[in-house]
Amino acid sequence: MTYDAVIVLANEMDSNGILNKESALRADLAAKLTDELDVPYVVTCGWAYRGDSPILIADAFKSYLISVGVKSDKIITEINSRDTVGDAVFTRMNISEPRGFKNVCVVTSNYHVPRTTKIFNFVYGSGCAISVKGANVEHGESVIFKELKSESAFNRTFGGVVAGNIDQIMDALKSNHPLYNGEIYPKI
Repeated sequence: MTYDAVIVLANEMDSNGILNKESALRADLAAKLTDELDVPYVVTCGWAYRGDSPILIADAFKSYLISVGVKSDKIITEINSRDTVGDAVFTRMNISEPRGFKNVCVVTSNYHVPRTTKIFNFVYGSGCAISVKGANVEHGESVIFKELKSESAFNRTFGGVVAGNIDQIMDALKSNHPLYNGEIYPKI
């Protein structure tokens, strides 16, 4: 398989920008795929989500990837996303479409693959082929329950929106999604 980019989704980091184990496993898988498949770009995602740190998690991932051998000129950071939906929306709008990407591989955790696949296929529509790979992360039933609850919230947020219609998707994100509509964090 030939990919235009590997998009690696963030999990968590500490206040010094050190990735937690799950994030490191995701980054390691992204680096491995990039190397083995000779993928030209790795895209890191995420904002400065911690109240006790100004570090963007996308930058923390970039630093980690460089430390494991990925060349810095291959890494693109997307700093607007606050969750998986934002990862899909902002990588599509700010990176994939402007660069003409037609085939991307998204890296996340194994338990997160089904929801990530649904979200990225919905947001990207038919304009780009999406493959999703999951780092092997141990998880319990509570994680699966949280995934199902998040998928239900996604369905409510984007109910009636046409898959791939980025204008409708952005309107729903700005008005219905609590991480972007001003309910929890500043409105985009």
